[in-house]
Amino acid sequence: MHHEISKTDALKQLPIVSRKYIKLIDNYLAPYQLNSSLYYYILKLHDFGDLPQEKLVQLTGVNASNVTRAIQKLMDSQYVLRKENPEDRRGYVLSLTGTGKEMYQVISEALQKANTVFFAPLTSEEQTAFIATINKLSE
Repeated sequence: MHHEISKTDALKQLPIVSRKYIKLIDNYLAPYQLNSSLYYYILKLHDFGDLPQEKLVQLTGVNASNVTRAIQKLMDSQYVLRKENPEDRRGYVLSLTGTGKEMYQVISEALQKANTVFFAPLTSEEQTAFIATINKLSE
């Protein structure tokens, strides 16, 4: 029975580990008025190009009202443009501004730095095992 308690205790560490990683990302992105809940939209718009807002909701799995709030913050920071969707006048098409496109590289570098710091306590083999395990658990 002690083994099961150990597994349960270990699983309780997952939110702590997640918050630690999010805090790292937030620290690296703070100078750009970005954080862990905003940068993802810039990555998606960079990877997929201009998108209807509804499609961004589908791609991220985040509820529509949270996406709307995030997009508004990104528009306020001049990273994203929102224009009326010519194919559906009830919706909007989102696109990156020039500054938003430049942020892609900044975000990539920030994520690399965060990953380096986050994984530093682990050996290369432990990092590989950790990533494989997270991927398996998230399937």
